[in-house]
Amino acid sequence: MKRNMLFALLALGISSSAIAAQSDADFLAAHGLAGKTTEQMVEAIDSSPAARPLAYNAGVTSTELKLSDGKQQFSYPLGDKFYLSFAPYLTQTHPCQNHSLSGCRGELANTPFDVKVTDNSGNVLVHKSMTSHANGFVGIWLPRNIEGKIEVSYQGKKASAPIATHENSQTCLTTLPLQS
Repeated sequence: MKRNMLFALLALGISSSAIAAQSDADFLAAHGLAGKTTEQMVEAIDSSPAARPLAYNAGVTSTELKLSDGKQQFSYPLGDKFYLSFAPYLTQTHPCQNHSLSGCRGELANTPFDVKVTDNSGNVLVHKSMTSHANGFVGIWLPRNIEGKIEVSYQGKKASAPIATHENSQTCLTTLPLQS
């Protein structure tokens, strides 16, 4: 049936890219993402209160947001920003390279943290109180192509780790054990 519909649309002069764009629009609309920028989509998915895993796959690499329904995959470039999602923890974590917006879960959901990010030149990029999402992660947008350090504190405990925002840098930071 889908094949016959594809041929009918092609016969009417509707290109396969227009068909893909329609599928893309339908996917975004079905998941409440229509009309959002890539940055807004990442934030909406990461901050979703829905239990993980979500009904669709969503991941963020150093260069793009990837969405999939299991049949089709859609990609959206991040542009000149880098998304780093981090999950400070007390007792448990998981290894991760690229953040699964739809699947990763951190230990400390809905928890306030003091966050400071500095680049290697000493410039403070972020310094504020931030609360983790229902998935236990906090997400921040950073400039591309920097190296630096993230420091997180919570109830007298602290964690820090080096960060980088290069083309192949990790977007999921799960190596922040909170210690006294």
